[in-house]
Amino acid sequence: MSETKTLTLNLKDKQALHAAYMPFLKRGGLFIPTSRSFLPGDRIEVNLQLPEEPDPIKVYGTMVWRTPVGAQGRKTPGIGVHFAEDEDSPRYFIEDLLAGLLNTDKPTHTL
Repeated sequence: MSETKTLTLNLKDKQALHAAYMPFLKRGGLFIPTSRSFLPGDRIEVNLQLPEEPDPIKVYGTMVWRTPVGAQGRKTPGIGVHFAEDEDSPRYFIEDLLAGLLNTDKPTHTL
């Protein structure tokens, strides 16, 4: 088994959370800006600071895709992390925070 790699994501407001959140993944996920190298399937631990929350939470998942440095369209380099399949998935908490924003046309880092 590969070691778990750790990243930090500090989201200052709901718009930043909306831009990073990936509701189209089965269990939800996040785009994490990084220039570090990861492989599909790498286990990732994210120290996630959500807007209006006093303390960061730990989120676990696997890397499912990468936007490389220098990607077409000046996209932010980073990785997509699919939340781990467990009862503590932050998906519902994040979707509650984003109520009213999920179905907007605002651009995101993902689609």
